[in-house]
Amino acid sequence: MNRIGYIAIFIWSMAAGEIWAQPGYAVEPLTLNTGYTNEIFAVAYEDGIIYCSDRRTSFLINRVDSTDHPLYHLFYASRKDSTKWGVSHLLSKNLPINAHQGPCSVSADGQEIYFTANDKTGQRIYLAQKSGKNWVNIRPFAHNSPNCTTAHPSLSPDGKQLFFASDMPDGFGGFDIYVCEWTPRGWGAPKNLGPGVNTPANELYPFIQGNGALYFSSSAHQSMGGMDIFSVREVNGVWGRPYRMEEPINSTGDDLLYTADADGANGYITSNRTGKTFNIFSFKSLFPVFTDCQEQEENEYTYEFRDPGITDMDATDPATTLKYVWDLGDGAIKHGEMVEHTYASTGQYEIFLNVMDTLTHEVTKEVAHYMLDVLDIEQPYITVGETLYAGASVTFDASQTYLPELDIEEYYWIFGDGTRDQGERAEHVYAAPGVYQVQLGVIGKSKLTGGVLKYCTVHEIIIK
Repeated sequence: MNRIGYIAIFIWSMAAGEIWAQPGYAVEPLTLNTGYTNEIFAVAYEDGIIYCSDRRTSFLINRVDSTDHPLYHLFYASRKDSTKWGVSHLLSKNLPINAHQGPCSVSADGQEIYFTANDKTGQRIYLAQKSGKNWVNIRPFAHNSPNCTTAHPSLSPDGKQLFFASDMPDGFGGFDIYVCEWTPRGWGAPKNLGPGVNTPANELYPFIQGNGALYFSSSAHQSMGGMDIFSVREVNGVWGRPYRMEEPINSTGDDLLYTADADGANGYITSNRTGKTFNIFSFKSLFPVFTDCQEQEENEYTYEFRDPGITDMDATDPATTLKYVWDLGDGAIKHGEMVEHTYASTGQYEIFLNVMDTLTHEVTKEVAHYMLDVLDIEQPYITVGETLYAGASVTFDASQTYLPELDIEEYYWIFGDGTRDQGERAEHVYAAPGVYQVQLGVIGKSKLTGGVLKYCTVHEIIIK
């Protein structure tokens, strides 16, 4: 088995219940970890998880590879409660039990599985269909090759993309992340994600999340040491700059195999942060989850004025000497049946429509009279400077948020580079130039009902 895909076994004992918590996430080991075997990779499946382990599959038989290392197999464990798990058992005896079985990905309907397994020459991706409690019709992935490794598949929730790791000869060195697109004829040719994601080092274990974020593990991209977990997004067909996930998702140990639910609030990672064996850890976001965030709208205080009674007046006759005069309440005077005006700020403005006879210069005042309330758009609002540079402190301000029916209790920032913060004002330093999607979420109580409400907005910024 290739050393990149599987880990040698060491003896180690972990203190049960130890939790790593920092602003953002709480991380703790799963109780199904044995402490003396490797438990790696967990993905939600039915009412539990599928995971990999080199533990024995029976008391009588200990299957090993050509180096006498115990084989990794796919196991399933149901969840009993928030911390306890049912007895682990092989996911399926139909899968190649005399070979290493590696990370897998299950389709959204639970009827198809893509998994890593060894053949005679190395790691390959295989797929199978669900039939009752068994997996059948096992067959190789269309783009397996005897000349390279294909491993660690991750199927997008819509089933249209398959991400995987490979050392194909067109890569940038080591293992790279590739993607195939589903077509009417099957999986299209693999596409390398490019030099923004892939490096001369190893990029492994991709996971495509329901919100479009891709997670993978790498020893490059300014990792904290060893393998770290990174996040990256595709914008306008180009994969952006990867960002290292904050602590405690990453540590000074090797951290890999990130999987999560659609919004990233809960998930699993694999790490050797507390010893020499690898174990599975669950993580939980300590931030509220904000969904369906809308692009921030800019407050433009431009209005058109036209009185509905104008059509009944003689001033609509081209031959008339009558003209309309609008007093727009901020010192501006404009002429015409319909006028457009932009106010400098919010406020209440008193609008008068007068009529002037251009021949006699007599003015009929207050033909119409209005009170206009110029208000901000109801939304969380991100204020940030116009000139932003990598390496310099950037101030984010939410004080212009306008949600009149909400007593705001807290502001939450997600800066688009894998980091986050709290507070009405936040300072942040971006490590590199690029385009970032900044999210501001607010939470508070309704002034009408007292119930808890959440709102969020997204604003794109450019760091030079």
